[in-house]
Amino acid sequence: MVSHGESICKAFCSPDIRSNKKTHINCGLSARMAGHVCANVDQIRRQGRWNNTTMNGAYLTNLPRKLVRSLAGFPTYGRSFHLACAALHPPTSLCKKLFPAIGE
Repeated sequence: MVSHGESICKAFCSPDIRSNKKTHINCGLSARMAGHVCANVDQIRRQGRWNNTTMNGAYLTNLPRKLVRSLAGFPTYGRSFHLACAALHPPTSLCKKLFPAIGE
């Protein structure tokens, strides 16, 4: 029988993902994703059943999300992160220079 840790290592080998954390890697990921959808710290702590020390020290980044969003020019509320550059349509001539195989 293969252990959980061995299964995670096997899954990480194929795409060459390197991490010191194997069995708990999803804990940090779930905490960070909850923060990205604007869950507050108390909600994240309860979801993972962590105390504040464990959650802040092991699973969350130390960056203040609202400040970082504000400095990047995004709203500090909700989940809307519109990138203005995504609305630009460069000329076809430029696209062909950058991506010669475009249109094939």
